[in-house]
Amino acid sequence: MDAATGSGPSAFRRIMGRFATGVTVVAVEAAEGVHGMTANAVTSVSLEPPLVLVCVDRRARMHRHLAMERPFTINILRQEQEPLSRYFSGSWPYPTPPEFRFQHWEHGPLLVGALAALGCRMDRLLEAGDHTVVLGRVMGLHEGEGGLPLVFFGGRYRRLVEAEAYAGAPADPWTHESVRIHYDEP
Repeated sequence: MDAATGSGPSAFRRIMGRFATGVTVVAVEAAEGVHGMTANAVTSVSLEPPLVLVCVDRRARMHRHLAMERPFTINILRQEQEPLSRYFSGSWPYPTPPEFRFQHWEHGPLLVGALAALGCRMDRLLEAGDHTVVLGRVMGLHEGEGGLPLVFFGGRYRRLVEAEAYAGAPADPWTHESVRIHYDEP
């Protein structure tokens, strides 16, 4: 690793924190009820078949539930749901949880009020350092209420600003009309 930016886990976390992500609550139905976990290491993998991945610390209770091949959901949080992210990450500082509810959905526990949700079944687990990459096959899609997503960047929750609301000068002389994206056709 480059000595100018440091090395080790804290430097790696700091650098990866420069990558803005959405915030989700992964949920499974367990014997004791619904178990949820905040996750931002989530991404789409494939359109055909539809696959997503979520990275889970091997020490997390969620790891045990997912290893049992239970159906799970990835609930994409709206910016107003920051308290739920804090609660399901274990960093909620209050004695009573924020208000939330899961409803039954044929593809797993659906977090009421989420921006969207993916219902998944476990396709495979891949060991990756101190985490496991859970590859999920998407079995159902749910588009929730409108709104803006909760975003995490630089170790903090952030909010998006609509482009029309931004009154500053462009970051560079390029405009969307001058940018051309080309894809190789298969």
